[in-house]
This record gives sequence, structure tokens and C-alpha cells, in this order.
Amino acid sequence: MAETHKMRTSDLLPKSQFFQYLNEKAEALAKSCPSALMPSLGHLKMADYETVYEPSDDTYLMIDALGCQFGTYECIPKKMSLPRITLEIGCGTGVSTIFLAKLLGESQNANLMIQQQQQQQQQFPQLSQQEQCQLHGSPIHIVTDINPNAIQITKQTAIENNIDLTSLQFHLCDLAKPLLQSHEHKIDVIIFNPPYVPTPDEEVGSDGIEASWAGGTDGRLVIDQALPQIARLLSRPNGVAYMITVDDNKPEDIASIMMKDYGITVQPFLRRRARNEFLTVLKMTF
Repeated sequence: MAETHKMRTSDLLPKSQFFQYLNEKAEALAKSCPSALMPSLGHLKMADYETVYEPSDDTYLMIDALGCQFGTYECIPKKMSLPRITLEIGCGTGVSTIFLAKLLGESQNANLMIQQQQQQQQQFPQLSQQEQCQLHGSPIHIVTDINPNAIQITKQTAIENNIDLTSLQFHLCDLAKPLLQSHEHKIDVIIFNPPYVPTPDEEVGSDGIEASWAGGTDGRLVIDQALPQIARLLSRPNGVAYMITVDDNKPEDIASIMMKDYGITVQPFLRRRARNEFLTVLKMTF
């Protein structure tokens, strides 16, 4: 993030050998998977990054994780179908969602989906293009952010990268609160790069650029608010969530909470050292 902190101390090391083993596997996978290509941000100026978080090491790790998981249709776990609805909580510039939208659009199923859409558009001409997307199986991508500049810039990022805006939904809100009833257990992929930097709790709650990094005590204030929302929104049984953490966030504790309270398994998926911190993409599944 834009704010950094001291390297982890011994008290932040995993308590269990198994979690340490998972960390090592995640580090090895991060070294072996191809580096993802960042969507174009040519529409942005330096002044934009004064109001919206500029993509950094955590952003690259997230899109690497998405590329590793969804890079080709064959890479998608066999129990998963092509995602129907995705959600990015706290979209920033929107690059993670736009990257995923491009990946899914380029999957080997894309041509078949387009053919089906063209055929069924003739059958259901009264439906809007977004309703057509949902009917024909084309993914819908939902993004939220508490920062209005992030919502506007994400729209611009979609246009810059030739993503049809009718395949996206935008919500100016705190985390994913407006979706909790309408989309309960309907989100197939959740992306969350939270404000994870440990800060005084009073720094949390801004709707400006500070909201992209200020995480409160242990960097967990916003994360802990989001965990029950993720559990409520994630589709069963094959939904998957990807969340960035640093060791200060005590990811092993997060894994314990999600299993105990919601029956969700949390494991390190990709892990990489970035300057003075270890970044990990946690993968959450039922």
C-alpha cells in the first residue's frame, strides 16, 4: 500500500506448521505463475492518484492470483463453472475487475457464449443488454467503493480497456452493504484488496484516499467488518473469494474465524515479499 510498516516479528509467524507449509507453497506458486499484464491505465493522470489508490505490489499480486486461477478455462477448478457474478469490494482504479473481465471474456467458452447470446437476443428482444448478459450466462461484474472518484475512474478504466459497461454494476457504498439481501450466496468470485495497514483506529472511516490503506489495529478493523459480508455473499458450494493480507493482519487467525463461524476454508494462495512486508492472497472456499 502507499503506507508501509516494519517487517514482521516472531509473534506474527504462523503458530501451526501446516499454515507455514501453506505459506511456503503460496510463495513457490507466486514464483512459478506467469506475471499478469496490468490493464491499461492510460486515461489516468498523476493528479488522479491523489484521490484514488495507485496500483502497487498488492494490486499486481492480486491480478497474478486471478491470472493463475482463471488464465485459461482449463485452469479453472473442475468443480467451478464459469463465474456468473463477480464482486470487487473497494475497486479503486478497477484494474482487478477489468483484468478478470478480460480473462473470462477470452476464455475458450467465450465464442460459445457469444453465439448463444446472439441466438437468444432474437428470442428475447424485449430484455435489456444487462438482462441478456444474465440470461445467457455472460458474467456480470459488480464493483463497490466508498470513494466516488474510484467509481468514476473504474468506469473510465472499463472504457479504456474495451469492456462493455453494461456488463458492470457500480455501487457507491461502504463495503458491500447494499448487496447483502439481493445477492445473498449469489456471488461466484469476490475480490477484496482491503485497507490492511495497521493504523490508529480513528484514521479508519474516510471516504478519500486514506480509506485505501488505513486498517486500524492490526490492520483488521475493515477486514473484520468485511468477513461476515463475504461469507453471506459467496455462492455455495463453489464460490471463491480472494483477499490481500499482510502478516500484521494475522491471516491464520482470519482462517480460524472463517472456519469456525462460517465453515469457510481460508488458505494462502499466492505470497510474495514486497519491500518491507509479506503480501499474501488468501483464498476462501466452502
